[in-house]
Amino acid sequence: MTIEQKVKRAIYITMASEGVNQMGLLADRIERFIMRKLMEEQAQQVVLQRKEIADAIQCAPSQISYVLNTRFSTERGFAVESKRGLGGFIRITILETRQLPQAAEWEEEDISIGMIDRQLYALLQDEIISKREARLLHEVFAAALAEEQKQTRLRLVRRLQERIGAALRGEGYEM
Repeated sequence: MTIEQKVKRAIYITMASEGVNQMGLLADRIERFIMRKLMEEQAQQVVLQRKEIADAIQCAPSQISYVLNTRFSTERGFAVESKRGLGGFIRITILETRQLPQAAEWEEEDISIGMIDRQLYALLQDEIISKREARLLHEVFAAALAEEQKQTRLRLVRRLQERIGAALRGEGYEM
């Protein structure tokens, strides 16, 4: 299954299970696209063309600006430099990683696939997990986030993070 097919499948699942409004859904797609590019590059920074994102997601450039302002802010650990027009670009830099929040501290509104991807990216950058493992974990968390009931979704994501943390520390099941 191609990345585009996976994204379309995740979008369909999200729409069917949560009844998400179109703007929220589009913002999630743009955020996932950018986070996926950061993971693929395995760099602290990625330079993208606004047109590249708009074409891939099939949206207007102004919608990309909305996502950059709301989901890639300094409060969320990013610096964004953007130049419009001919030769324009978007440079997204991941700021020094702060202490990642523990699962028990998460609130429902804090949990997004972008937040999960930032954690996976930090693990990837620290060479704790491989690119393949990051992709696999992304899909697992995306499936958990598709859960209809908010409290169940929160419990699933917290439990996943706890189990993955234990596995990374060498605790848990022996194979």
